[in-house]
Amino acid sequence: MKKILKFIKITFVSLLSIILLFMAYLFISNKLFLESKDDNNVKYLAENNVQIGASINEKLFDSDFYKSQVFLLGEIHGYADNQKIDQEMLFFLNKKVGIKYYIAEMDSLTAKKLNVFLSEKQKNKAILKEVVESIKRRIPQQASQELFDKWSAVHDYNRNLADSLKITVIGVDKNFDDESKGSRDEAMVSNFKNAIQKKHLENEKFYGLFGYFHTLQKKTESGRATFAAGLKDSGVKVTSFVSYTIDSEMYLPKNPQFPTPKDEKVNWINADGPLMLVKGINDIKELSKPESITLFKLNSKNSPYLKSQNLITVKSRAFGENIVPLKDASATDYFQYVFLLRNSKALTKLK
Repeated sequence: MKKILKFIKITFVSLLSIILLFMAYLFISNKLFLESKDDNNVKYLAENNVQIGASINEKLFDSDFYKSQVFLLGEIHGYADNQKIDQEMLFFLNKKVGIKYYIAEMDSLTAKKLNVFLSEKQKNKAILKEVVESIKRRIPQQASQELFDKWSAVHDYNRNLADSLKITVIGVDKNFDDESKGSRDEAMVSNFKNAIQKKHLENEKFYGLFGYFHTLQKKTESGRATFAAGLKDSGVKVTSFVSYTIDSEMYLPKNPQFPTPKDEKVNWINADGPLMLVKGINDIKELSKPESITLFKLNSKNSPYLKSQNLITVKSRAFGENIVPLKDASATDYFQYVFLLRNSKALTKLK
């Protein structure tokens, strides 16, 4: 009996030691990857940020910004504040430069249904619920009450606009029955160009929300095509915003691939770890406040990000893939603005 107890004790101590060593390795490895605060970066960022309140502050947007034809917001799905940013960016660009075409990471059939909802005088909540359920098939982490509420707010906003400014959605993603070869991103580029040609929108500007990777304007070391890079390579001037989170909760709906908490919320997938790491995130974290949304401009004159790979180099220890920029590329080759969300709530199930 004593031998059995001794064996159990040795096994327990050994397992505990392995766990503690692994945790120590993870902590040290994460800290080294994230890097400590860089005073030069912080100094630049302190002069090139603005806190976002009930609406978008245009302080960081110069005349060159408005010359872009396509504006993209890239999110990591599941965070409620991204829906808030998306709504306010759409309203701001509609008012400022008359953008009325919202390009979306959805197929054309879903977009058509959403346009029916937006065009009717009375809100048809049944149609909008169908839209959210359709989005759930492709992006489960985005299908939510907040998504429903955003499009409900767009309906309200549309009612007060002149017909020439009313918002219309263009779905550029593959239809579910599309069996053509090629990646989703390549299909998005093709569908976008086809929509412009078909609707004669060559002189229009566009805005849309997509998953983070789709909005990167240059290929990474993986070599995979992206929607934004495809547009840029074809001569379209693009401005990309990406969104990172700190101390925030992600909506993680139940699925057969990995265990999900009962409340379908997790708080361990943020830009400062432990399972997702964005190199240089501590510099923008330094200049943000709890329970806030802060916008940072990376491409001002003399910006360190014109030559740095900070904020574009991302390590993923659980979900998605590492983002490794090309050796000769900088952060601003991929995107020009970063939203930092502090203490964002998770999206919630549609009621």
